Amino acid sequence: MGGFRKNRDAAASLKGQNVAHIEEDYGRVITERQKTFAELYAEGLYTNVECARRAGFNHDTAGVYANKLLNGTDFPHVVEYIKELREARERRYGVTTLGQLERLYNLSRGAEGANQFSAAINAEKLRSALGGLTTDRRETLNRIENMSRDQIMTRLMELQEKYPFLKDVTPAETSANGAGSKALEEPEAST
Repeated sequence: MGGFRKNRDAAASLKGQNVAHIEEDYGRVITERQKTFAELYAEGLYTNVECARRAGFNHDTAGVYANKLLNGTDFPHVVEYIKELREARERRYGVTTLGQLERLYNLSRGAEGANQFSAAINAEKLRSALGGLTTDRRETLNRIENMSRDQIMTRLMELQEKYPFLKDVTPAETSANGAGSKALEEPEAST
């Protein structure tokens, strides 16, 4: 029980948030990962999965944890913490979801009236994302940083087979004196 009090007191002092009463109400401690996830999620900058990854959850299972943290059944104390974070943001910045939706609507209509269609479309995209109609899901798979040399070579071979019409730009071997390939040293004469 001493660990519960220690974590509760540390969490209550973090960023001025009143975590202690949530933990007491639910009888569960909000872990550092859960706290980080909730804070990232409340910011609204990342997808649910990306919030879980940035909070330190396993890359492969981040989607499962994000779902569990947000469903309200498995971790209701985390959902309550997110709610409080959002309310605190609204109080601090005077920003509400409805207020932002209205502001983006007015900006969109004004831009459209001024024939600034790109700005109008961007405002509508933001409005639909804020309203929960769309989610930006840009995820990069097979990032080169996460691949071994063999995986990179295999991927390059697959791409060469798929796109044989692309020019091979592999440099020729360097000579013993350290000079580069002939293609780099002498441009071909045009005929």
